[in-house]
Parts: sequence; C-alpha cells; structure tokens
Amino acid sequence: MPLPVVLAQVAPAYSLEFSICTLVTNHQEYGLMKETFEACGFTDGCEYLIYDNSAANVVDAYQAIAGFLKQAQGRYLVVVHQDVRCLDHKAQLQKCLRELTSLDPAWAICGNAGSNGYHTGVRYLTNNGEVRKKGNLPAKVTSLDENLLIIDRNTTLTISADLKGYHLYGTDLCLIADFLGYTSYVIPFMVHHLSLGNLKDLEQHTSAFLATYGRKLRDRFVETTCTKFYLSNAPSKNKLYNLGAAFGLIKATQRLKQIMRLGR
Repeated sequence: MPLPVVLAQVAPAYSLEFSICTLVTNHQEYGLMKETFEACGFTDGCEYLIYDNSAANVVDAYQAIAGFLKQAQGRYLVVVHQDVRCLDHKAQLQKCLRELTSLDPAWAICGNAGSNGYHTGVRYLTNNGEVRKKGNLPAKVTSLDENLLIIDRNTTLTISADLKGYHLYGTDLCLIADFLGYTSYVIPFMVHHLSLGNLKDLEQHTSAFLATYGRKLRDRFVETTCTKFYLSNAPSKNKLYNLGAAFGLIKATQRLKQIMRLGR
C-alpha cells in the first residue's frame, strides 16, 4: 500500500533557473538570437526550448506558451521573439527579478514594454534601432508586449485555451495573472527588438479576443451546493443584485429559464 508523500515546500524545486523559449519560423534568425543570449551569460542554469514553425504552422503562440509552461525545467520562463537580440547580462535580469520580488512578492509576469491605462505606456528596450526608455521602473502594468515575457513559474500562471493566433497573448497572461491575484510589471532589462512587430492581422484577432473575454467577463447566476448568488464585473451590481427583492427577481428569471429548458 503506497504511503502518502509529505510535501515540505509549497513551490517545486527547479533543476534550472531560466528556460528561454521561442516560436521559430527562421532558424538563421533564431540562431543569431540564441548567440546573443549565450554571449550575455545565459548558459549555465539555462535551457533553450523551441517550437519549429519554419516549414509549417505546427502551433500558434497560445499553444506554444502552454507547451513551454508544461515542459520547461527552469524557474523562470523567458518567452522571446526570434528577432530579439539580448543586450544586458544575465546578472542584470537576476538583479531585476530579486528587486521585483522584494518590491512585490505577488508578481507573476514581467517584460520590457507595456501599459497601465490610457496613454500610460512604459518602455525599456531598443526597438527597430531606437532606444526607448520611459517610466519609473519597475512599473506595474495591465498589459505587456510579446517581444519579451518573463514568467515566474512558482505562480502556476497559465494561458487561455480558448484563444488562438499570434497576438495579445501578453495581455491575456496579464489578465489571467490579475484574476489569480498576481501582478505584472515592466523591468529595466534591455534587449534590441529588431522590428516593430507584425500587425497585419491584429485587428481581426482583436475582435476574437474581445468576443472571448466578453464571454468570460459576462454577468452570471451562480449556484453551489450550499448557496447561490449573482456575480458581475461591477462591485456595485454584486451588492445591489444580491439583496432581497432584486435577488428574488433574478431567481425568478432563472426559474423561468429552467422551465423553458424543460419544455424543450
């Protein structure tokens, strides 16, 4: 009869510090990226993981990140575009992560460009040849650019299974971090992103992103084995609609829906 294993720690032990993960469409470009990371000290305690889309689209970005999160051996997942060139040393990233953890132990994901609302962009990168430094860092954000993302795997952060494509997965990860009670930041770790990004199908993907999150954030009636309540994305509605007459009307509506379903 197997004996129970007594866990001594909440967080798992990782065999490596960094897993540098890339979705590859051009092996020559990826090789140049990898060389710059190695030159900046990302060798010992590091692994390099790729999904190979050079011949065909095997996986999209959402699927790739899900796979990296499941299979990486590193404590920190570094998701990086193949057209990025590392400029700062690994010691600088280690310093940034230590300072960020000291500032906010609840951080889950960080990067080099993001925003925290209307006209509040924060940048710390060289983008298409132009050095962009804006904001007091580290800076809390609600979205991150996808050229470089660093995920603390101790948080068990995940990515949406109902989104596809190659856009807005940085925002998706930040939103999920927020749902789970974690935070997102821009940190001062410098890389050179050679392009301004591929925005060709961003508009089409944005529509799907909005539709998916509209469903996720919908108002709903929740019934558990012990209680029932109305849940919305507005604290005022949560307070109002769970009171006496208002909640009685909501329950009556749910009862009518049930009768209609049974009638079919």
